[in-house]
Amino acid sequence: MRHLADFTRNHESLQYSYQLWDADKLYGCMCDLGYAGYDCSNRMCPHGDDPLTLDKTDDEVQLLRCTASASSNGHFVLYFDGKVSSAIPASSSVMTLKHALQTSGVDVEVSYTTGTTLCRDDGMDNIVYITFTHNPGPLPPLVAETFDMDPDSVVEIAASTSFGMLTDYNGVNHFSLKGTRENEECSNRGICDQTTGSCACFDTNGDQYAGSDCSEVVTSPVTTCPGDPVCSDRGVCDTSTKRCLCEDGYIGGDCSQRSCPRGPSWFGYPSSNDVAHDVMEECSNMGTCQRTTGECRCNDGFFGSACEYMGCSGDDASQTSCHRHGRCLSLRELALNHKSSDGTSSPIHYGSDANEPSLWDADRIFGCQCDDGYGGFDCSHMTCPAGIDPLTDSSDLYECSNKGLCDHSTGLCKCFTGWGSSDGSGSFGPKNDCGRRQSLRGFP
Repeated sequence: MRHLADFTRNHESLQYSYQLWDADKLYGCMCDLGYAGYDCSNRMCPHGDDPLTLDKTDDEVQLLRCTASASSNGHFVLYFDGKVSSAIPASSSVMTLKHALQTSGVDVEVSYTTGTTLCRDDGMDNIVYITFTHNPGPLPPLVAETFDMDPDSVVEIAASTSFGMLTDYNGVNHFSLKGTRENEECSNRGICDQTTGSCACFDTNGDQYAGSDCSEVVTSPVTTCPGDPVCSDRGVCDTSTKRCLCEDGYIGGDCSQRSCPRGPSWFGYPSSNDVAHDVMEECSNMGTCQRTTGECRCNDGFFGSACEYMGCSGDDASQTSCHRHGRCLSLRELALNHKSSDGTSSPIHYGSDANEPSLWDADRIFGCQCDDGYGGFDCSHMTCPAGIDPLTDSSDLYECSNKGLCDHSTGLCKCFTGWGSSDGSGSFGPKNDCGRRQSLRGFP
């Protein structure tokens, strides 16, 4: 989690830090381009614009203004969707800026309102129009970061409803435009085969779609919604757009697939500094959704309808584990069952503050509380008698009194030469804890 926060950015290209207890303990997959899923085992299918929603045709347009000397030795970069462009010099031409943006994974058209140089400091504003031609919107804003530019250099971006306008030196307002084209898997006109990454376009009720993203209408006019029967009898057909409005628990352009329960994501980018695990994801981003049944197939060690619990080790990940020699309890329950060193009950209240981000794990991570005579993280071995170390002044208890080795298969101490069973205080007794020095011929 720490590495994810330190070296990447989120969808909005913002960066946060993460330093809570699990920062270096929880790991997850960052999938290569074209792959998805908690373990990157699923292939992604092409996304496109639904060909029947004709009122949603706008490409996203974002604006940029760079106020800096074109002769500056510094440069800046632009982040889009967490991905960074190549270096952009202040003197960049239209083509240089376009090529730099393409390295961040976008296809754009770029135009300048003034001159041929990106940055200006002569009072003649150059408003840069950046049109996203192959990235359906609405899109996250570009984010600029400068390197070695003059202290008074400024790079402005206009791309949101709250800050979507730049005014030039003549007082003319320039407006950005939020994209309205959909960005849907298989254009909502097909089903994705996640094993191959290809779309199976709908061909039902005499209506047929084609293309790698199913955005091409083969038969026109389209008569009804996809599905046989229409919307798979799991949704309602919108007669104007020929789109299915699926019942809860069903998804897909024809409502033929099941959705799975959602839970707080085990692994994902922080939503703020030291705040994570607060975004709801299908199968909690720790399992694979079975689209035919709507059930999560959880990663080993996790359980729950949404894979929302990290289980105890043992026979299985559920609460019947701990090798049947203990109870599988949540961290909150383990804290309430806490005992002091003398064995008396000493409950600790863990997770009582729902607004404390560091306590996100109170009801999600489980551990074993072993029965008397058993120990280990999974209660799989027998414990040996404990006693004080007779060669120290400490009152702490040690297994076999630090004067022998424990056989965890039997729970018996194998004492070192010269040591034997004590009464817990160094004298002869029945504890079999190796806590008494024996008198041996030839030894003091």
